[in-house]
Amino acid sequence: TDNSPIKIRLIAPPIYVLSTMTLEKESGIALLQKAIDVILEKISAKGGKMDVKMAPKAVSLKEETELQAMMERLELENREVEGDEPDED
Repeated sequence: TDNSPIKIRLIAPPIYVLSTMTLEKESGIALLQKAIDVILEKISAKGGKMDVKMAPKAVSLKEETELQAMMERLELENREVEGDEPDED
């Protein structure tokens, strides 16, 4: 919604994190769960599969900071480094 936009962040294919910021804890959790349900429905309709690793929950500033650090570490690990490309002969 306009009041609580959902951000979807790619961590490392196929890992994504959904987040929103709101003053209403329960409505934020419900909004994220609804988004997950819609995404699951769309992926399943195309014959795909989706596993939710962690249900939506409210997090503190400390947990948010730890999650951000973990996401940045995973992104860094996932970046291709020189030499990752297949050899062209």
